[in-house]
Amino acid sequence: MLTRSFPLLDPARISLDLSQRLHIVADDCERLRLDRGVPARLLKKAPLLKDWVPVSAPEGLCLIGYATGHPVHGDCMVMTTPLWWADPDGKWARSLSPFYRLGSPGNGEDVCRMFDSRRFDGPEDEA
Repeated sequence: MLTRSFPLLDPARISLDLSQRLHIVADDCERLRLDRGVPARLLKKAPLLKDWVPVSAPEGLCLIGYATGHPVHGDCMVMTTPLWWADPDGKWARSLSPFYRLGSPGNGEDVCRMFDSRRFDGPEDEA
């Protein structure tokens, strides 16, 4: 069935905090719909993602890049959880987990170089 091809659809894979994370995303959705912006205090605390590139993962569109100030991973290469929204001006992106401030985008060669230097922590699974 579907879960053989797409294991992420299996309800057994639901993390303990998924419901809470989705409620937070829903609250942010309403805030963005009404205000059309992200509060400066939220972005000030958000990790900065540099040399990022979009990647299509089974879970959805993600970004791979070098994060600084990440609340779980610190300063290292990360792959974000799936993206929900992005600023049309390229200043921020909202993943299932945190908002990210976006630095300069990278390219495929940047990502390969970061993988080769083994600074990649793999897909994030954080608060």
